[in-house]
Amino acid sequence: MKSITGNIVFKAAVILFAALCIATVVRLQLKNNGLKADTASLKEKIEEEENRVRELKSKLDAPFDEEYVIELAKEKLHLRLPDEIVFYTDN
Repeated sequence: MKSITGNIVFKAAVILFAALCIATVVRLQLKNNGLKADTASLKEKIEEEENRVRELKSKLDAPFDEEYVIELAKEKLHLRLPDEIVFYTDN
């Protein structure tokens, strides 16, 4: 009787251990898939920021001439030339 009870306890322990191992593997796979998605998202953000840096560098390397000053005044200060017509919309 003692060996049958010990055998059942051993089998139950092995089954419980196997179930815990399977649960751990599934949990780690789900976490791994989530991290891969995060990695892809972050790589996309890195690429966007690198493009932004390239644009800013090209603006920085642009010659400081009258055209650049006019563009800067329009973009940053919202100024317009006297002969320009400005249309306002509700947007």
